[in-house]
Amino acid sequence: MNIIKPTASQISLTTANTINGSQIVFISATSAAVITVANSGGTIGTFTLPANQYIWVAKTPTDTIAANVAVFATSSAYRG
Repeated sequence: MNIIKPTASQISLTTANTINGSQIVFISATSAAVITVANSGGTIGTFTLPANQYIWVAKTPTDTIAANVAVFATSSAYRG
């Protein structure tokens, strides 16, 4: 069982955002999306999130997340 503990309200995300400085971010997509994680040095990595899927992303508080189409993101705590 996966448990998500939201720590803020979800946002619709396309442009680079730190998502409240969260270290764990829950992302869900209704359409396939290319997710980009970056910091001040540039892109850390990218991945494709298929349509109607979700994932947790671990990052440092100052890293940003962006998507090529609107996805939903919320800062969270996770236990899998």
